[in-house]
Amino acid sequence: MILGFVFGLLVGCADETKQTEEEPNTSTEAEQDTADSAVDTDVEPESPPLSLRTEFGSEDTLNVEVDDIFAIWWDPAFDHSQDLAQMFQWLKEIRYDCLDNLDMEDPPNPSAGYYYNVYIHHGEEDSFPNWWGNGQGTDTYGMPYLTLPNGAHLDHGNILHEGFHVFQYSANSPGFSYSGDSQWYVESAAQWYQAQKLPNEEMTFVEAGAIVENPQLALWHSFSNEAPGDPTDWLYQVRQYGMHTYLYYLTAVAGVDSEIISGGFYAQTDLSPQAYHFDNVGGDILRSHFADWAARNTGGLDYLTDAQVARAWLEVDLVGDPNNRHPLVGEFTDGDAEGDFQPPSDFLPRGWGYNVIKINNTAAAKYTFVLSGDGQGSEGADAHFAGRIVVMGATGPQYTEVNMSGSRNGMGAVDVLSSDTSVFLVVAAVPEHFSGNQTYGYTVQIIRDE
Repeated sequence: MILGFVFGLLVGCADETKQTEEEPNTSTEAEQDTADSAVDTDVEPESPPLSLRTEFGSEDTLNVEVDDIFAIWWDPAFDHSQDLAQMFQWLKEIRYDCLDNLDMEDPPNPSAGYYYNVYIHHGEEDSFPNWWGNGQGTDTYGMPYLTLPNGAHLDHGNILHEGFHVFQYSANSPGFSYSGDSQWYVESAAQWYQAQKLPNEEMTFVEAGAIVENPQLALWHSFSNEAPGDPTDWLYQVRQYGMHTYLYYLTAVAGVDSEIISGGFYAQTDLSPQAYHFDNVGGDILRSHFADWAARNTGGLDYLTDAQVARAWLEVDLVGDPNNRHPLVGEFTDGDAEGDFQPPSDFLPRGWGYNVIKINNTAAAKYTFVLSGDGQGSEGADAHFAGRIVVMGATGPQYTEVNMSGSRNGMGAVDVLSSDTSVFLVVAAVPEHFSGNQTYGYTVQIIRDE
């Protein structure tokens, strides 16, 4: 979690979805062979001679060790000497990767002549402020620093997430600020970075269920930009963390260049992250990737491991409000799957959100879906839709594209067997409009032939 990126202060902010336990897991098609390997550190970024400075004690009252641009501090009441080698290794790997491979930059500390301070803290048991949490802040000298609770300092996933925030700090793109409709991306990108390095860990995608349970929300839904009346429970508020599933899908499955995910922070752009992606990936390509991702979510998150999916659903059951679960906008038995359907107005897809319609199937049939989208969103933006059909059968999900004739109308058809248990229509709103919470209406005609 990042705090100093814009606000320049640190508050108690332990992320409820973060875990300090990591468990090995099996690989998937999305795995990159080199994802778990250490970053090549043969070519190390140069660093000037640096000095120590802290406002939270001194070298006389605290223990401190330095390596590269990092200084790790802890209270002498505790022994962390055995932890430092691992912490420095991880932090340096993140630094070299961000600077050499991802078009990012150092925080301002080394250019000002100082080490970047990392503090291991023990709550009320040490001399550091009791209100410290797990995250990045800015000290009275104007320098960012990182605080890691005891235990979290040796959680590799946590270090990857928080370490990536360190190299977001000097970002020069106003469109990527930690506020409004771009706030989501600061956290999602850090989650994505962690996921790239630990793609098989059971906890890596623990927030994924929040996406599937409310797919209608805007891609950029976060803490501060919800629509009037939106709930503020875990399912809605954690969405910006769970959107790393989309970023991970883009790079690990769809083959989008990782530099597009990270490079916008230093592109000196006024574009929001979502608009930056649209311009740099290509609008029609990105629309297709988004619709494919939505279909794969509907097909059981099948780009993740079985253990990761099970753990994500456990998290929904443990901390999500059952009243705020809205995975479907319509559900039919196969005998009722005929005629025109319009989704409830409260759950129409927002910008770069999607709806799912389900048919419970019992017999062989042909289903045809005719999509007719409104020309404009609820606030006047030009509408654009994409669609996918998902059939769940004995051999797993099968995916079919809805053929669009223009930006709003399309048709798709599938033949199903009696052994196919369900058919889903996924309708994605993918306009060239990247802010706000306006909704995009449509009608679907469902035709069933036996």
